[in-house]
Amino acid sequence: MVDDRLGFVGPLLADPLVEEIIVIGGGRTFVVRAGRKELLPHVADRAAVRRLADQLLAGTGRRLDLASPIVSAQLPDGSRLHITGPPVTREDRLNIQIRRFVVMGGDLDSLVERGSLPEEAADHLRAAMRGDETILVAGAPGAGKTTLVNALLAEVPPDRRVVTCEEVFEVQVDLPDLTQMQTRDSGLDGAGAISLRDLVRSSLRQRPDRIVVGEVRGAEALDLLLALNAGCAGLATLHANSARDALHKVVGYCVLAGENVVVDYVRSAVASVIDLAVHLRRSPEGRFVEEIVRVRDLLVEGDFDTGAIYSRRPDRMGVMCA
Repeated sequence: MVDDRLGFVGPLLADPLVEEIIVIGGGRTFVVRAGRKELLPHVADRAAVRRLADQLLAGTGRRLDLASPIVSAQLPDGSRLHITGPPVTREDRLNIQIRRFVVMGGDLDSLVERGSLPEEAADHLRAAMRGDETILVAGAPGAGKTTLVNALLAEVPPDRRVVTCEEVFEVQVDLPDLTQMQTRDSGLDGAGAISLRDLVRSSLRQRPDRIVVGEVRGAEALDLLLALNAGCAGLATLHANSARDALHKVVGYCVLAGENVVVDYVRSAVASVIDLAVHLRRSPEGRFVEEIVRVRDLLVEGDFDTGAIYSRRPDRMGVMCA
């Protein structure tokens, strides 16, 4: 259903294939469909863009003004809204970005059919999930991390209890025993915030067999690591350039939790609780699983010891490397 109050953005939000909408000062509008960015012919003046921003923020408890020129909010459909305006931006460049969660649907077999990964790699991931292994899913924004997480969760045995911790509800899977939680920003009075750290700590009190964390990017990494050390399986996403880079970023995020965090302990803990690291890549041709590595328990000269399970390379397309 098109919301006429949102002008030319209304039909874009109603389009199930649109993943992202970017309005740059009214002069340019881009959309992302199937991972590809398109320039649209829509042009709006400054006043129209301001009205659009106010309409999008209506009901979110957020406002855009000189005191709060950077605003993030969640729309009723779960989309992430991010607005930047003056004085952070130029006077004529109020920018609006809406990142939607487009449900691609399906399981690992559907990803194989779409060419995102070969059948052998899918079988390995399927066995890992059914065997309660912990998997780290990494990649750039829009690389398909959430889509893969949903496909992996479809392989969870029905007797397992799964607890998810997300900034925005994006896990879309039908499991018999599933509890989903999302963060909450502080109110206008600055109180009432619920962080990912709060959710991860709460999840451990709910007797989970598997904890899922959407987009690790801060000190919550340490809470997740401690939870996994308590015997739970895990599934988490984060932004990284490779599978090994993802492991090092987890260590870096743990250090953000406080001055008393010992890096050597964190590295050892990461190696002991994370079984697989998966890296995805987005390209003009689509989204692909770029590599899957096995994380061995013991460090080698203080660094992670990993073994390649799958690598998608120009000269070795879809070849298993285990």
